[in-house]
Amino acid sequence: MIQPLKRAPAVWTLCWIDLAEPLPVEEDFFLPSILLLVGPEFGPLAPPEIVAELDQVQAEDWVARHFDELGAPDQLQIWKAPEWVAEEWKYFGRDWKTKVKLVTPPPHEARLRSDLAASGLAPGARVSSISHAAVSAGLVRNLNRLRSPHKRRATLEKAMELDPANTEARVEMAEMEFQAGHYDRSLDLSAQVEEIDAPMFRRRNIHWWKDRSTRPLLRALNGMMLCQWHLGRTSEASELGQRLLETDPKDHLGARFYVPLFLLLAGEHEEASAFFRRYAEHYPNDMPNAWMSFAWALTLCLEGDDQGARQKYREGIIANIYLAPRLLGERPPREDIFHPGERDEPQSAVEFAGSFGGLWDREAAAMRILRDTHEELRPVIAELVTRRAALSELMDQRYDPEYRAKWTRMVEDEEQFVKRILEGGRS
Repeated sequence: MIQPLKRAPAVWTLCWIDLAEPLPVEEDFFLPSILLLVGPEFGPLAPPEIVAELDQVQAEDWVARHFDELGAPDQLQIWKAPEWVAEEWKYFGRDWKTKVKLVTPPPHEARLRSDLAASGLAPGARVSSISHAAVSAGLVRNLNRLRSPHKRRATLEKAMELDPANTEARVEMAEMEFQAGHYDRSLDLSAQVEEIDAPMFRRRNIHWWKDRSTRPLLRALNGMMLCQWHLGRTSEASELGQRLLETDPKDHLGARFYVPLFLLLAGEHEEASAFFRRYAEHYPNDMPNAWMSFAWALTLCLEGDDQGARQKYREGIIANIYLAPRLLGERPPREDIFHPGERDEPQSAVEFAGSFGGLWDREAAAMRILRDTHEELRPVIAELVTRRAALSELMDQRYDPEYRAKWTRMVEDEEQFVKRILEGGRS
């Protein structure tokens, strides 16, 4: 009996290659990645696709278009990448009735890259007439369009390579290292920014922050402050914070909310008291901030001013209703309500308690006054929760023609309610 010939399964591969030379896009630049769809022996099945970064949805759409034209293979191998979600590729394979397998890029990727460069796909020659500084600046401008941490890091490294004086690239990299928990590396990068931009300190009539060229230096000082804190050097952190406030008295980065806490952590109580005296003079109508109010209350307790501490606790408790329960070890209020700002949210209380809660463990009197004040405010907190729960429900009713008017009225009513409570607590 004649048997049908067995067909070898069709196996295609989705490859990706990062190129090291920038490519222009409008007024900016990006580091290109190239997608390749190849068959056996890496024979190309479609023209390469140049992309700014690996994006799974974009890659799936690109492969699907070629499946429509060529038919789907029995198996699709995909080179692994940090941006890929394996489960989503499995769903893609299920839709196209093909087996999907993520594989480690083989060693010959370097040869493929060199072959692409030789073929003219590598774009370096297109920007050879543009200065390295201009390309570096364009890479940083394009950074916010990138979602891939891998590509963001590669972009910043290239920007610093092209222009070592690009402090914006260095401070962005310092921020990435800080978020990754690499505090020593982040501190080093921020210090490099300070060294490069130090001549700004000698300039007259400089408009800090408003002049965008001053922002990398301010961000570097702020980053150094936070790194020193995370490295356990609170005295150095407070010094950097105070230096930042002297440089930029308008405090565009919010260093004033950290400095007194760093001073308290370092045991410099008198310096914390002096800071709050200056703060009251320079920021008389500052925005409510629970962290600041709790630090001020603790400082007043250490000075023996229990009544003043009680008022600051009232301000702090109302500014973030979750903070006192965290410090007191009590059950916090419900969280599925409207929160006026980031500092009002439960996560802010968690961060504060984890970083600074030990200060209250040292001072029994400060904890006692906090407990008493929180007990007095329980009805107020319950009322705030009720009001904010109503605001949260109203957010789902935006189809109501009177939505905006209702929202404005409810927010204003809450603001007046809080104002009455705080003013009523003053002696």
